[in-house]
Parts: sequence; C-alpha cells; structure tokens
Amino acid sequence: MSAVIRDLLLTDIGSAVRLLEECRMLADTKPADIAQFVNDVSSGAPGVVAAEGDQIVGIIQARTVADDAWINVVVIDAAWRHQGLGSAMLQRLEEKLMHLGVRKISALLSSAQAGETALVNRGFSSIHDLVLYEKLEPIAPTAMRIVDQYGGEIPSESLWDRVAGMHEEKKIIAGRVVAPLADPSTALKVGVRAPATVLLFGPPGTGKTTFAKAIAGRLGWPFIELLPSKLESGVDSMSSELRSAMNDLLRLDHAVVFIDEFDEIASARERNPTTKGVVNELLKMIPLYRSAPGHLLVCATNFVGDIDSAVLRPGRFDLVIPIGPPDLVARRALWEAALAPLDQRDADIEKLANNSGGYTPGDVELAAQRAAAAAFDRIREGGAPAYISQEDLDAAVARTRGSVTSDICERFAQEAERFARV
Repeated sequence: MSAVIRDLLLTDIGSAVRLLEECRMLADTKPADIAQFVNDVSSGAPGVVAAEGDQIVGIIQARTVADDAWINVVVIDAAWRHQGLGSAMLQRLEEKLMHLGVRKISALLSSAQAGETALVNRGFSSIHDLVLYEKLEPIAPTAMRIVDQYGGEIPSESLWDRVAGMHEEKKIIAGRVVAPLADPSTALKVGVRAPATVLLFGPPGTGKTTFAKAIAGRLGWPFIELLPSKLESGVDSMSSELRSAMNDLLRLDHAVVFIDEFDEIASARERNPTTKGVVNELLKMIPLYRSAPGHLLVCATNFVGDIDSAVLRPGRFDLVIPIGPPDLVARRALWEAALAPLDQRDADIEKLANNSGGYTPGDVELAAQRAAAAAFDRIREGGAPAYISQEDLDAAVARTRGSVTSDICERFAQEAERFARV
C-alpha cells in the first residue's frame, strides 16, 4: 500500500506524536520538541504528512513569520525511507507556504539527517558548514496573490514526462518554445528570438492544455488559464475584462497565460460580428505580450480556420503548432502508460494501438478503465481470470468510439498544411 501525501490535521496529532517518539532515538533524525510541535499544530502552523491508512509515516511541519518560513520537523518512519516521501511532502508544503505569502523557506539540519536528500531534490541550497538549507521560491508573495486571483498554479516539472507519445509535437515544443525561454542567453547569442505568443490547434482531446501546462512546468513559471466562460459578463464587457486580466498578468515577472477555446473569443468577425470588440482588444494586447520578456501567451483552438484572419497574420503569433491525433507510435505509448498501473497479463499493445485509430489520450484511458471495470466485476463474482485479460481490452476497445472522426482528421490535415508555422 502506498502512502498518501496530505495536509497535517488536528486529528493527526496523536499518531504524529507517536511517530515523533519512535524516531527520537534515531541517529539520523533531528529530535523534535514534541510540546512545541503540538502547540504549533494547534495554533494552525502549516504541516504535511504521509499517511498509510490511519498511520502517520512521515511529517514535515513549519512555522511562518511574514514572508519567511522555517521547517522545524522532518521525520520519516525508518521503514519508509528512500521512497520519495520526503520530496513529495516537501513539494506539498512549499505549495501551501507560497499561498500563505512565503518567499523564503529555511531548514537547519546536520549532515546526513533525515530530510537532507528531500531538500536537495527540491532545490534547496546548503549554507556554510552548518548545512543550513534555504530556497527562494520562484514567485514573490505579491505575485502569488495575482496568480491566486485568477486561479493559477505552478505545474510540476514532471508533467512534461507524463505526456505519453506525441514525440514530434514534444520535439517541436521543447526546441522552439521551451529551450529559447529557458536559455535566453544562448538564444540571444545565436540570434534566436524566444517566442512570446504561441497558438496550438488540433482536434478536441489531443492534449493542447496539457502541453501548455507542461511548458510552464518545464520553465518553473506560473500557469494561468483564462477561459471564455470565466469572462462571461456579456459580449459588451468581455473585451474590457480580457484587457484587465491580461494587464494584471503582465505585472508578474514570469507567466504562461493560456486561453483555451480561443475560437470562442477570436472567431472571424465577418461570421460572428459580436466578437469584433474582443478581437480588436486581442490585437492590442498581443503586441504587449510580444514586448514583455518572461511572458508567454499560449492560445488553443480545435479549428484554427475559424480564427479571425487578422489575428493569424504573421507578427501576431510567433508559432502556430498543430497538435494532431495520436499516430500509431503515440498510441502504443499511450496504451503502455495506461496499462502500466493495471493488473493485466500479456496485453497485445500492437493490436490495441492498431485497433484504436482516432483515439485521444482520454479515449485510451477510458477504454483501459472499462477493461479494468469488467475484470473487477468478474473477480467479485468469483469468475476467472482474476486479472485484466486481452479479451477485456478488446471488448473495451470495441465499445469505445474514438473522438477524432475521419472528417475531423481530414480537416485537421488541411489546416495543418495551410496554417502551421513552426
């Protein structure tokens, strides 16, 4: 059974104290002041635990003063060491502290004490011979308030690795978008201009939002999504709301601003005159983002041909990148990723990939879960086999219709040939 990483609750005090008592005599664990710990938790001091059922197997707890935080307790059950619990707890605690307005986090440990590896993994730097670990979070408290105001987040860097398949798209985005922004000095040296505006287009469900978040994760920048539905105060005021939001986000030092369903607010004015004001506002805002270092505006649409031609002219978007339906190679990778955590035996990945043309990543996940559900029902009724069989998978694929129809695929191919700019 794996441990669950969650916030430290008042109801955890009893189990947490037992763990602190058990670890007090361990040579590699900094002794905790249990009375102070109980007082801190009772007073609302932030903390995170790793829990296996009702048992607490790891604790990280901190105190905050203004925009500084000190980590006071780092304890991991001896049987749970070297499994990534410390790094996972620390990541969750950092997220809590950033939302509380903390910018600098410190921890004082002697060398080789429990928690040292987690601090190093999370980017903390040791100071002098005392091994004082400190980390300056990438976003200031005032900026975090803006991020919170618009429901933003700091995506994990690992999100990029979780994008299965789509090798060609990942290669383009990594080389043309992420690399120049992550290494601006080298880009400047050879004359490569880092992109400031990117348009992703492709059939629904092909991972455009995931790619946008993954870019932010790779850069370590805040990710803020502006959906047309969040700006629905009527057509007349949508343009002013969009201007206000985008101006607020320009106040951040770094940000990936994402507008999904872009065609809803930037559709061709001759077909939808009600978008005229919003399109005009976008034409004013896009140059501001192109002239603001550290900002990336990513827009996404299912059908790029629906976008107003003025918005698509060269000089508006630096890159127009097609994100197509997964090809055979990508579908293999998607099936491998979807089946990896499941109890299945000798699944024919090649057969599944060949029979799932038109599937999006979500379709593959749905089919895999349908196969798992069929096996679950059979096992509960005492049937065999007691695992997910190839027959379960074949039946699930037959039952699951791909989201990308041949008509959508044909339109995408035509638009990719006409509009792609990478």
